[in-house]
Amino acid sequence: MPQKKKKDPTIADVARESGVGSMTVSRVLNGGKYVSADAEKRVLSAIQKLGYHPNEAARILRGQAPRTIGLIVPNLADPFYSACAHAAQQMALKHGYATLLLTCEADVDAEDRALALLRSRNAATGVLIFPSRLDSAQQLEEMQAKGVPVVTLDRTIPGLHAGEVMVENAEGAQKAVDHLILHGHRNIVCIGYDSQFNSIAQRIEGYRKAIADAGLKPQILLAHDEAEVPRMVLKRLRSAEAPSALFSLNNVTTAHLLHLLQRENIRVPEQIALVGFDDFDLAALLAVPLTAVRQPAAEIGRSGTRLLLNLIHARSAGTNGNGLNGAGSRIVLPTELVIRRSCGCQAPPKITARQ
Repeated sequence: MPQKKKKDPTIADVARESGVGSMTVSRVLNGGKYVSADAEKRVLSAIQKLGYHPNEAARILRGQAPRTIGLIVPNLADPFYSACAHAAQQMALKHGYATLLLTCEADVDAEDRALALLRSRNAATGVLIFPSRLDSAQQLEEMQAKGVPVVTLDRTIPGLHAGEVMVENAEGAQKAVDHLILHGHRNIVCIGYDSQFNSIAQRIEGYRKAIADAGLKPQILLAHDEAEVPRMVLKRLRSAEAPSALFSLNNVTTAHLLHLLQRENIRVPEQIALVGFDDFDLAALLAVPLTAVRQPAAEIGRSGTRLLLNLIHARSAGTNGNGLNGAGSRIVLPTELVIRRSCGCQAPPKITARQ
């Protein structure tokens, strides 16, 4: 006989598991008051254990506000964005929120459509966004006017008063370039694209600071898009001013550089050193492990979601949190320079078998 399909857990199941009433579970799910910290903790633990998901369609049909966070990401193929998105989803789920994940592939028109979808259907209680364009302030302000808080991740939008989560871009870049200078490099090229965004602009600022402090000449190659990176770098490598080191502004640029150097049979770090901004899981497993500035990608997702939930709860309680629409709610997270071999540092000694 075919097995019966296992029923999805209900609010009653969560109530039994946590030892509280269904009304208490409902209050926790709706961010209401009058729930003790202990009861809330037990309810959230039961939700996670049972895998309970609120029926958002039913809530909307009953005229209730959805418990859904809209998450707009440029590109999930980029390990940085996927790590952030995964952490954000986990944090939202822990607090009883579903996540509507929309990708725009860094396409400004696709971002417009994603925002239009969230606005037209009132599908989100709050919005987390990695901006792909700088002129989205009006659309996001319209959402804020309807009581939907917004938090930007990794980069900000000029003129938009919203929550923000950034990293120490300038400091991280400066550390990376200082490290190359300590290796004796005097001809260091900074390469990337998307310099209109303040995250990249801050990394360029950090590069310039390190170069200026060392009395060197800045050399910055900014491509129109990622596809243009290999051509620009190859032209510089074949010139009379061929660099001895490269500093990459993000991990997509780093991937293009690694492919180019391998194709041209240029040895790293013997012929050219390389340090990238953004670490990724396989960086340590490359033939020449990559030295990189590590952003706390998962913490960006968690911090952004935590900040957004605080703004949502502040609005439901009739307050504005840390200011109108979250203005002034800014989190800046530290970066870390992870030393491997691509910068010229020696590899750790090999483990030898016991005699």
